[in-house]
Amino acid sequence: MEKNDNKKKEAFFPYKVTNNTFGRISPDATSFLNSFDSAIQNIYPLNSKQTQYLPKNINELSHKLTDERSDRRLGYMNNQVNLLSYAHYFQWWNLYKFTSLFASFPTKSFYFLKNNSVLLDIGSGPLTIPIALWLSRPELRNLNLTFYVLDISQTAMKLGEELFLSAAAACPAPNSSDPWKIIRVKGELGTEIRQKVSLITCGNMFNELIQNSAKSLESLAKDYARILLSYVSTNSALLIMEPGIPKDSHFTALLRNYFVKNDFSIISPCPHYEICPMCSAKSKKWCHFTLDAKYAPQKLLTLSSKALLPKENVTLSFTFVSNFHKPVEKDFLTLRIFSDIIKLPDNQFGKYACSTLGLILVTGSSTRKLKSGTELVINISQASAKTLLRDKKSGAYILNIN
Repeated sequence: MEKNDNKKKEAFFPYKVTNNTFGRISPDATSFLNSFDSAIQNIYPLNSKQTQYLPKNINELSHKLTDERSDRRLGYMNNQVNLLSYAHYFQWWNLYKFTSLFASFPTKSFYFLKNNSVLLDIGSGPLTIPIALWLSRPELRNLNLTFYVLDISQTAMKLGEELFLSAAAACPAPNSSDPWKIIRVKGELGTEIRQKVSLITCGNMFNELIQNSAKSLESLAKDYARILLSYVSTNSALLIMEPGIPKDSHFTALLRNYFVKNDFSIISPCPHYEICPMCSAKSKKWCHFTLDAKYAPQKLLTLSSKALLPKENVTLSFTFVSNFHKPVEKDFLTLRIFSDIIKLPDNQFGKYACSTLGLILVTGSSTRKLKSGTELVINISQASAKTLLRDKKSGAYILNIN
């Protein structure tokens, strides 16, 4: 009898793919992204010698941003060599990553933005997020938006605004309206903005703020979330993106939890509104999504190899929340894949996913083809899912799909 019960619990369940974390951008946006180095060159031309030294400068900047962080000057992007190295490599990779992410959001994800809406990009640097948003969401190009961009480096924002105008010229709005109004503000997180905003974006900002702090991540998340919420209006959303590494991912999840406690709901990526199951101190997992680098612009891949910084993939953690998007109770099980393939005993394999029940270990022959970030709806009720067997190592429910 016990053997039959186990077979029933280990049955294979049908599923439906409802969303992927990464999508494809339009042909005109792809063309601009593929020639992004030319857009930079048109604004700040490099001579032959500077072009020759660009890979070396990129490699050196990479060390300053990683293993030599403590020695890096805060205003490093006011230096033109650093800024151009950053734009040619880091910004280009971030544009590839962010445009792919933004393009995957459902059609109505930004319906709350109207003519005359105000947006705020904090830690904007060379305006990577406004450029990525313009490239990836053609429906927003028709709106008369005001985009405040906030950063400590005027030099970076100046370059960014010119790159944004280049993107707008290469990928015009269908009705040929003017590009969004860009207002540059020199300052840091907490700097006053005169208007309440409908959308706050932050990309790769908090990883720099938290790196040398003596405070706990929980305390920092609470402090920074309060500042972020001071900017929002009645109908607002926040989109926070950080590198997909353990510390930054954990911090992003802590921010998410704080937003949820303050009556914000999840637009993406979470298939639930409970506390993040990867947020506990005991958890050795972190929520992140992986994008294959092989689809990146070929010139970027070549430059990365010359800089001795080749990439096989890029990762990120993110949370997209709003104070108007209310959760809908569902009886079926929804989950999102967040890990690469995992070898399991008895020559089996699986992938971890987050779900309305918490952590899930997805197994079965179909698992291999499910990319990082794939959202699934499983043909099993919440009540039935709670009877699934659990993985002894991680405590995750084991779900076999076909």
